[in-house]
Amino acid sequence: MNWVAAHSIDRKGIALATPQNSRCPGGPDNALMTRGSLCLDLSLDEARPSGDLLLLERTTKDPEGWPLLLRVKRNRGRGITLTLCQPGCELEHRIIADTSLSNESDAARLIYSWDSLLRWGRLALMTGSGGNIATVDISSPPPLRAQDAKTLLSLLPATAEVCGLRAVSLNSDIMPLTPLAGLIPETKIATPDGATSLGQLRRGDLVLTPEGDAVPVLHRIDRRVPAIGHDAPMRLRAPFFGLTEDLLLAPQQRLVISGTDVDYLFGRPDVRLTAEMLQGTAVAAPTTVALHGRPDRPCPLIELTQLILPRHQRFIAAGTAVESLYLGRLRRKRSAYEVSALSHLDRNTLPEHAMDPAPLLRSFDAAVLAERRIA
Repeated sequence: MNWVAAHSIDRKGIALATPQNSRCPGGPDNALMTRGSLCLDLSLDEARPSGDLLLLERTTKDPEGWPLLLRVKRNRGRGITLTLCQPGCELEHRIIADTSLSNESDAARLIYSWDSLLRWGRLALMTGSGGNIATVDISSPPPLRAQDAKTLLSLLPATAEVCGLRAVSLNSDIMPLTPLAGLIPETKIATPDGATSLGQLRRGDLVLTPEGDAVPVLHRIDRRVPAIGHDAPMRLRAPFFGLTEDLLLAPQQRLVISGTDVDYLFGRPDVRLTAEMLQGTAVAAPTTVALHGRPDRPCPLIELTQLILPRHQRFIAAGTAVESLYLGRLRRKRSAYEVSALSHLDRNTLPEHAMDPAPLLRSFDAAVLAERRIA
């Protein structure tokens, strides 16, 4: 994958772009991107208002001389509308997130992919931990100019942040929907033979669950992505929550916490929380990551990894229990499977997962639990 540009809301309007070939923003401003993927990391909290997430509009009177309307709009509820108009081409497509598990997470990832030469395009939306994917096919999408891509990422509409946009990035290839959860490959994982780096585990290797069972790894899913939005890494400090060393992970990675205080506070033997819920507590520390990149590629990238286990079991990472990758019934949904980061795997080797039975805490409850552990 060739990441060519990224823009994070947290970076106060700084757009990072990498020089690429003539199809990409690093080439001439009038060059055409005939294929690519636009990726948006979002929060689909239904309390947020509707409004524009991305907007680029030019009329025939514009000195650029290329009329264009490209809008990605957040609708009320959990819907997104893509509008793309050029002379001789008018497209408008709406995609709605699955609301059956909307209480699990508001985090979402939207990808608009196009290949103008093949007259093919697709809008895909993933919500929650990765098992819920909606897709819409697009016929004959037009190409984008390199200058349009630059402008789209550098000048966000005033409503973008309040409507839930976390980050936006651009790739020169057709990009699959990657999971929101993940750990860095150097994370130490408990196995029957001792601690092993997550990045060294292979299909068939055994990992230990919190109950002491040894379960086989079905697949390891790796991704190298811009370190922004839902992929901006967090650091959780040891020794809180049983950590034997600091843990670097994606904000949407879920931990499973147990103990007498959990039973006392929530009436359950264990509970789940996402790492993002711990931001603002003493458990989370500022992240200083050696981001992968070169001087001619200033867009910061990070490698994140997750495991697929047979029954969505938990495994032990750096001394604490974490969730493995949740698939739900992804293998039964051909369109969702084909746009996911698992499409290169044989569907017959993918398991079907039930949700983890432990309740997912609200952000306030997670912060209360963290403060009790710190005290």
